Amino acid sequence: MVNKLFLTLFLVNSISVSGQFKNDNVLYKTVDPADLCATLEKNKGYILLDVRSPGEYADTSSSTSYNLGHLKGAKNISVNELGKRLSEIKEYKDKPVFVYCSHSQRSRRANKMLADSGFTNLFNINGGMTAIHYTGAMGEGCLKELVQTSVPYSIISFNELCGMMRKDNGPQLIDVRPDSAFRQISLNAKENAIGAIKGSVNIPLENFFQEYTKIPKDRDIVLTDIYGDEASKAAAFLKQNGYKHVSVLIEGIDRLLYTDKNKTLCRDMFYTSPLTYQTITVSEFGDLSKTNSNYILLDVRTDDEFANRHTDFWRNIGHVNGAVNIPVADLGRRYSELDKNKEILIYSFGSGKEIFEAANALQKLSFTKLKVIYGGIFNMRWTAGNVKGQSYLKDFVVDIPEANQ
Repeated sequence: MVNKLFLTLFLVNSISVSGQFKNDNVLYKTVDPADLCATLEKNKGYILLDVRSPGEYADTSSSTSYNLGHLKGAKNISVNELGKRLSEIKEYKDKPVFVYCSHSQRSRRANKMLADSGFTNLFNINGGMTAIHYTGAMGEGCLKELVQTSVPYSIISFNELCGMMRKDNGPQLIDVRPDSAFRQISLNAKENAIGAIKGSVNIPLENFFQEYTKIPKDRDIVLTDIYGDEASKAAAFLKQNGYKHVSVLIEGIDRLLYTDKNKTLCRDMFYTSPLTYQTITVSEFGDLSKTNSNYILLDVRTDDEFANRHTDFWRNIGHVNGAVNIPVADLGRRYSELDKNKEILIYSFGSGKEIFEAANALQKLSFTKLKVIYGGIFNMRWTAGNVKGQSYLKDFVVDIPEANQ
């Protein structure tokens, strides 16, 4: 998945990346979080290597939604320092080394570096700490016991929120995004499209530190936003001010929209969308493609990005096979190239505002059969590489430059 904060970290750590997924199960093995406990048990004498920043490891990062704890006993060596600190783990050259980060992009880079330096028994923990939190919430093996964190609030998945909301005295939901985003009057099309958890009360973070006393202290408090960062800051503040039962929805509603509907227990009951068209995940696109080919794939990236000529090399990751490229800025004059009688599936690099701008523009031009593929081509490749049973999604993406495979 690629959300706003993840993309920022990805950019910071992408400068010397060579490829993304081509070394999976070649230079190192990949392990799904649901299988991690059993795999650790089978590989005695292992080391857990956390290649995130020291701040992320210690839960002191300024990007607060990335303060997700760490795995007990893990050694922290940032991927940016790994090359000069290999001597600290030299005794593990032929022993099991399990490498992780937040979303398993940096861990892949680290595994490649370790393999090139002679390490022979490497594992990449797919999905990183975010996936471990999600999987652990579903009661898989030892995962909950394996996570160690110093954040004062609880980090919960949407399914855990479902369980809380089904109780007679459910939680008080506080949404801390800006008023314009919550009311869907923002100038940003994505902010208007995100939707909300039913029953949420909006207290924007900019006002939160003055208005928090309106929040009852005798109830469970769950804080939400779009990406999780603002909610985490508000949660830490509440804990400092005597609130006992405070939780944050991991990676906000953005994460919910990346998650397949059949994996969220109560989405239809508690989530509300303002859209008159659908958002679908990349996995749901894959399922649709198995039974229906009567659609048009519309890639709304720029010409340069579609053709792998973008000056930012990391954006050059091919395109979905069979896609028509009409940049969002050109839709007004080129919409006649699209068939209104067919379903239009819109995607971009990730889940930025341009996909919603495109869908909104086509709606105004009387297109009615629209779906937005949330996460775009980046998440299609990420899901193929990180989610069990979804590797076939990689076959949809073609024309990937060698350096970004």
